[in-house]
Amino acid sequence: MPHAGSPSDIAAKRRRRQQLPATLKKWWPWWLLLPGCLASWTRYVEEYDSIRVARCDARCGENHPDECVENCLASNYTKPGYCPERMSMTPFEAACLVACVDDSRCPDLAKCCSHDCGITCMHPIGLDSQNDLPAVPENLQIQQQKRNLVLLTWRNGRPGIGNMSAIDNDGDVRYLVEERHLVGPRYLESRLSSWAVCHVSTKPHATLRGKLKTGHWYQFRVAAVNENGSRGYSQPSRPFKTKEPRNPKEPQNLTLSNARLIGEKLRINLRWVKPASDVPISFYKVFWSRFIHGPTNDSILVYHKTILKDKTCYELKNLEFKCQYFLQVQAVAMYGGRRLTSRKASKVFNSTDYMAYVQCSRDNQRKQ
Repeated sequence: MPHAGSPSDIAAKRRRRQQLPATLKKWWPWWLLLPGCLASWTRYVEEYDSIRVARCDARCGENHPDECVENCLASNYTKPGYCPERMSMTPFEAACLVACVDDSRCPDLAKCCSHDCGITCMHPIGLDSQNDLPAVPENLQIQQQKRNLVLLTWRNGRPGIGNMSAIDNDGDVRYLVEERHLVGPRYLESRLSSWAVCHVSTKPHATLRGKLKTGHWYQFRVAAVNENGSRGYSQPSRPFKTKEPRNPKEPQNLTLSNARLIGEKLRINLRWVKPASDVPISFYKVFWSRFIHGPTNDSILVYHKTILKDKTCYELKNLEFKCQYFLQVQAVAMYGGRRLTSRKASKVFNSTDYMAYVQCSRDNQRKQ
């Protein structure tokens, strides 16, 4: 028997490599990255597949018991359509992996298909000829009626080829509305988020109240799903921009704790609560100032520090004893190249009374 690395072993490997499909040889280095991608894909399908859930909801009907939907989700079913021919596969679909065991393990419309080198999830063909599926929605329109109220409308699409009765046989249909978005004044398709379900409707319209954030771009798409499945999603809507964002609210509930003397200097923790904001907070600015009496005139010594957006606490160091400090915290959000700043939340701290905040810290530790 030839050992690894022998001339006969190398020749055998070369022959096996030559027998691989042309598509596989072309994309072989790219497929080395696939196992991690497939793992996250499988977890997504097992956790939640919106079209699958909508199909079971339509199958069980209105006022159905939860047990009906759970049994439907747990069962295996054959999705509509057919597996594509090998020549039309994408590199991902033609990977030499066993990525599924049945259609229920594949997301959305994808079917579990076997090919020369493995079993993977593939987008089906032949959905246009299925006479038991609702048509793909068309003419998706967006109307913003108020600041936090958006109306989406669409119409049932035309039936597929050789399927003139599809519209009449839709039965109980669920419309899945999905959105993707980005924050900023400019629309850049490459920066859009992944598609996510934001609404489910039984009628060809949807009212989104309080679900869209100001200062964001949105795109929508809709899929019609009945008990047999779906033909897929509509064309994405035109990009839609909500109103300009407002400045963040000021940080809330400024508190002091854990005061202590280090040598002749004082340290104390300043905490606050993250404020409401139309766009994500980028960072905070902390200011602390001390009033100084001079021989001829008075002055104010001001310090400041930039704090990361995930932090809502800052330790003030090297404070003088028996002085009065004016503390301020400001939230800052970046919107494109524009800086949106909140009003400064403020608090007065007299370092002579620092012992009160030592006790405050001990009380908090007891509560925890």
